[in-house]
This record gives sequence, C-alpha cells and structure tokens, in this order.
Amino acid sequence: MHSHSIKDLLDLPELNVRTIQKEQDQVLIKVAPVDVTQPCPVCASTQTIRRGTAYQRKVRHLEAFGKRVYLLLPAIRLTCKDCRAHFVWLYDCVAPKKRYTKAFEATLPKQAIGATITHAARLSETPPTTVHRVVRQWMATESVLVQNQCAQQAKASTGLVLGIDDFAIRKGHRYNTGLHDLRGGTFLDVIPGRTIAELQAYYQEQPIWQTLNPVAVVMDLAQGYHTFVKEMYPDALRIADRFHVNRYVTDALQTMRKHVQKSLSPFAKADLKQHFRILGKRHDQLTNDEHVILNRLLGYASLLRQVYEWKEAFIVWYDCSPTYAIAQRSYKKWLTQGEAIGHPIIETCLKTMHNWQEEICNYHQLRFTNAAVEGKNNKIKALQRRHYFTRNPACYKQHILLECNEEWIQYGS
Repeated sequence: MHSHSIKDLLDLPELNVRTIQKEQDQVLIKVAPVDVTQPCPVCASTQTIRRGTAYQRKVRHLEAFGKRVYLLLPAIRLTCKDCRAHFVWLYDCVAPKKRYTKAFEATLPKQAIGATITHAARLSETPPTTVHRVVRQWMATESVLVQNQCAQQAKASTGLVLGIDDFAIRKGHRYNTGLHDLRGGTFLDVIPGRTIAELQAYYQEQPIWQTLNPVAVVMDLAQGYHTFVKEMYPDALRIADRFHVNRYVTDALQTMRKHVQKSLSPFAKADLKQHFRILGKRHDQLTNDEHVILNRLLGYASLLRQVYEWKEAFIVWYDCSPTYAIAQRSYKKWLTQGEAIGHPIIETCLKTMHNWQEEICNYHQLRFTNAAVEGKNNKIKALQRRHYFTRNPACYKQHILLECNEEWIQYGS
C-alpha cells in the first residue's frame, strides 16, 4: 500500500508517513510533520529555527487490522528568532505530554457508557486510570451539552408533556426526582429529594424549568407532587399515571386473595398462593393453560370472582373509553360496581379512587403515561448496581443524564 493511502487511512493530514514496522500484536508507524517550521506559540511569529529532534514520542492511535497502532512522532525542538522562546513541535492530533491521540481518546467514552471503566479498559487494552481520566473529562462537558439540548427542545415544544417520578438512592431512606419530557423522550434533570420543600428549592436554583409551559404533567398519586405542580404549572393538566393507579386495584385484588385464602382448604390455599400472578395478569394476555387455572382459582370463592371482574372492568375502562365525557360516566359506573361488592378491602381502594377521580379521568383528555419514565428508572437502578453507586453527586448526575439520553450524545474528537 502506498504511503499516501496509509496517510488517508490514518486521517492525519498534518503528518507524512516515513516507515511502517509490523510486529506480532502492534504496528509502529514512523511519521514526520508535513510543514518545515511552526509558528511560535508565544508571539505567533513565523520566524522560527529548527534545533533538531530531542527524542521520539510513541503515541497510541486507532486500532487497524486487529492490531494496536502506534505513531512514532519526532519531538522537534524550535527557537523563535523574535522572542527567543524555546518550544517543542505541537501536534494537532495529540496533546502535549500525552501518550494517546485525540482520536483514540474519543473512542473510550462510547465503550464506557452503559458499562464500567474496567470493561472499557479491557476492550481498549488501556489502563483503567487512563480510561477513567478521559471519560470523566468527557462526561463533564458532554452532559452539559446534552442537558442544554434537551432543555431547549422542551422549551420550544408547543405540546410539552412532563413526567415526574421519584427513584431510590437508598430504598426507604433517600430519593431523587426525575424530570422527563415525555413527548420528546428525554430526561431533563435530576432533582435532589422528593418533598415539596426540596422541589421548590431546586426550582428556585434552576430558573430554566420555571420557563417551561407544559400542557400536562403525568405523575403518581403522591400529594406532594400534585401540590407542587399546581403551584408551579397552574395551567397544566394533571394526569395520574395509569401504571400507578392500576396497581392500587391490583393490590386490592391480591389483598382480597390473601383474605379468602384463610377460609379455604389447605389444597385450595396452596393453589391460590402458587398461582397468584395469574390473577394480576390481564385476561386477554393469558394463555390457554392459564385460563384453565384462572377458572379453577375463581371457583374457590364468589367474592374473589367479583373482585377479579371488577379489576378487569377497570382495564377495559382505560382501554375502551373513546371520549373524556364517556370516560367520566363509565368511571362512576365502575365505582358503583366496586361499592356493590361491599367489602372493607375494596372500600379502602375506592376511597382513593374517589379522591383522585379528576386526575385519573384526565388520562382520557391526553393519553400519556410514565411508562418511559419507569424504563429510565430501571436504567438508573442498573447504573447504581453496576457502579456500586457513585459517591460524587456531580458525577452521579452526569452518568444519569448521559445514559438516559444516549441518543443525544455526540461521540467524536
């Protein structure tokens, strides 16, 4: 292969290839600058004198043909005639005193996102300390760019729908809140804490989120979130997340199942306990074998059958209400169906359903859920387990913003 072809492959226009030496697991390419002299970095004068080569730098470049590639760069000494400054030739492809080209370092973050530093170091055959240094520097700048792009998209959106949900740092003790753009599919920010005071304090520190104009905000039934959204975005439609609402009804069914078990025979009790997940599944998603098991389970108690039919009627209400007005009327019929069961367990659930009737029915004005938010929360949980958590709050936030907005990342030198 001709030297100019190899130069094109290397994508280093400032260098000329002199010799190529192939060894067992690496390729050594001796190069030299195309230019004869270089301007002075102090006074920018072009009147410089070459003083020879002090030594040769061995710099790692991008892999080629399954082998590691090293550039042998001459450390050329120069002197400026005007200001008498002494300096060494500065290459565009590699920073001073570095052993890796900028193009090679640009490939390391892509290997580290969604993985660990150890894994990325093993793939690139690079020391973990080097990978850690490069990735940390890249994350600090790229996370800001990604967040700004997502924020500008949300700000410019005419039909912005926000999603708010908490995720655990330490379950039962410490939580953060994620702010999401559901229509744009982006993770906007990590808010420390989940109480009203913590949310208000953060919004005062980050005025950009106050300028958003969402048409709706999707959240669970936590009173604190609804109070905060009503104060911060008074014109936004507050929608109770379908996943969280449906869980209240499913939990009521499982509580009823445990209550019914106590009065059954040992065989029936064991049968219900073994197949409790079948009761929670949607009826239209059951297999033929599961249908047989379900009929057997519901035959143990008429009360359990009533509650199961009530649960299925709620799923049908979510799926088949064509308009908001019809949804409101159908919802009242569903509440009446639950009241007819006349059991304290169901009445406890119905109390919540009565209190949040408006927010639950608002789903039929704008059909958005926090399903994508739950997916991002799972990514965050995986990140915390993979890294054994991250003690540095800034680095922790950068990881979340980049991994949850991976499609917005611009990898490159």
